[in-house]
Order: sequence, then C-alpha cells, then structure tokens
Amino acid sequence: MDFSLDKKHGTCSSPVFNNEYDYFLTTLNVYFKYNVTKVLNEAGYVPSNTEKYPLGGIISAIENAFHASPLIVCSKGSVEELRLCFYKDFTPRDCAIKPGAKIDMVTSKGSCPKYVGLPESIGHDGFQSRVSNDASL
Repeated sequence: MDFSLDKKHGTCSSPVFNNEYDYFLTTLNVYFKYNVTKVLNEAGYVPSNTEKYPLGGIISAIENAFHASPLIVCSKGSVEELRLCFYKDFTPRDCAIKPGAKIDMVTSKGSCPKYVGLPESIGHDGFQSRVSNDASL
C-alpha cells in the first residue's frame, strides 16, 4: 500500500508527516479537538432552515473558543463553509490576511450578509439530519 501524500491535499505537510496515515490521524484529532459545531451550539447557534443569525456573533463565538478568527464562505445568505486555520504545530491562527481585519476579510471577500443561515444538512438519502462532530467516542 502506497502511503505517499497525494498531489493536492496535504502536500505542505510533508515536513511534518511522512505518510498519509499520520496525516489522516492528525486531521481527525484536530477535527475533534476544535469542535466548531459544539462551540456554535453552546452559543445558541443551531442548524435551522428558517432562522438567521448575526454573522458577528458566530465569528465571536469561534474567536472566543479558539482565540483565532475563522474564514467563512456563504452562498445564498447561508454559511457554506467555516474554515479554521492552523500553524504547523496545529495551534489555531487567524485566517484573516491582516491583523485587525474587518469582517469582510474573514468572510471570503464579503460573501456573507450581516445575518446568515446555518442550514440543516440533507443526507445522501434525502432526509434532513443535523451535522455533529461530537468528540465523545
């Protein structure tokens, strides 16, 4: 079995990881350690196909929990992606390009309105289900 890192994902991690297994295992550990879903739920931001939430509040909840600014990408007024950025030692860092950047800098060139939806996911079977990445395994 070839464990070499593919040509696109994880290529910058080669000084840190020697194989795909270590890369994947660390990715899972980081995913569970920095549980965005749990942070947002605890702050009162739960998935809903009808509710709109203040973008600034969502950003603040993430910043308060992880001490770093996320990058948020919206589509049609709803959060499509919420990205956390990390240093090579896997500690969170600001995704914004400039320190003290305005909300536009952390929302993919201003792609998000001031109030956004956090839609419930639609599973591959067509049924709605809430996304959760609880670390309680």
